[in-house]
Amino acid sequence: MDRFIPKSKSKLLYQSHTQSNYNDLMYHINEEKVLNFGNGKQQQNFPISFLDQLHNQYKLPQQQIVRQISAIPEKILDAPDIADDFYLNILEWGNNNVLSVGLQNKVYLWNASNQHIEQLLQATSNVTSVNWINDHILGIGFDDASIKIVDVCSSQTITQLYYHNERVSTMSSSFDLLSSSGRDNVIFNHDLREKNNNVVGVFQKHTQEVCGLKWNSSGSTLSSGANDNQLLLWDRRQMSLRQSCQGHCAAVKAMAWCPWLQNTLVSGGGSNDKTIKFWNADTGTCFKSIDTGSQVCALQFLPRYRELISSHGFSKFQISIWNADQIQQAKLVQELQAHKSRVLHLGISPDQSMLCSAAGDETLIFWRLGTEQNNQNKQEMCSSKNLFLR
Repeated sequence: MDRFIPKSKSKLLYQSHTQSNYNDLMYHINEEKVLNFGNGKQQQNFPISFLDQLHNQYKLPQQQIVRQISAIPEKILDAPDIADDFYLNILEWGNNNVLSVGLQNKVYLWNASNQHIEQLLQATSNVTSVNWINDHILGIGFDDASIKIVDVCSSQTITQLYYHNERVSTMSSSFDLLSSSGRDNVIFNHDLREKNNNVVGVFQKHTQEVCGLKWNSSGSTLSSGANDNQLLLWDRRQMSLRQSCQGHCAAVKAMAWCPWLQNTLVSGGGSNDKTIKFWNADTGTCFKSIDTGSQVCALQFLPRYRELISSHGFSKFQISIWNADQIQQAKLVQELQAHKSRVLHLGISPDQSMLCSAAGDETLIFWRLGTEQNNQNKQEMCSSKNLFLR
């Protein structure tokens, strides 16, 4: 099979799907090109201001919008040798509308606004985590325990961090603070405004590999999940443990803060747990638990429709859409199935119109979350005139 990110002279495999038989509509283009992702409409420009960005992104509709997500994927891209590792976090769709993906020892950027794809870097160690710090700065964790902070505009490394002893499996940033952790179980908090000795806090409570970190929108609380089944909440001001949320019986990687309910956290458990749990972060109490029947790999809120999206492992490898308008009564409304292996990563575009899922079956699948395009736009999307050179 041809490859999404070629190792040498192999080709980019791109598929555009129709309900009848999308396998017949596969397009092969050489590694110098990338297919247009846009729908012909002008892309939304997002403000640089963090608070303005939050206001625009999480502004809720006056009434619930009802729609059906197409069960047919919008696109499929082949991602060769993507790590089939539950504990890693190697995909993130930034607020700059750029999707970052780590494949072995390389990081690729795909700009959904201008259809441009590029290899950001090739390292000597495999990539184990990526995190957008801001619109032009990307944090990259490696299995040699190092972290690179890279300016994606110049492709230059701003600084390198060497505080961990083992691979860096997860990172999360809030303003100028980058939190990182991994197999050494230690969470380091880096103030990126300081060039030297920038660690301003160290959290040590987990006893096994930390595989999930997530700052809330205000930057006051960091949630951490690990292979020790613990879900912990940390206070930024005091740089100390705030709450220990007990209830999961497997590794906790998936987590997401609810954008429209302050101090509400959602987490997902691994293969021996299979539950999505809803937490009051003030008290550390679980007020709702859903048995999904399969390993929970990733969670993302969709504020535009007040929904929660989860991705799963064995046995259905499904993506589940949950109505979370009344979060205590959250219920399943739809399942999407196209992957043949556990769906390890999810990313949502800034305008909340597209979802990207990545799985151990070496595919990236794009799903349209908004309204269907008209036929003209679909034809333009498949046209060879929308192939762009790097």
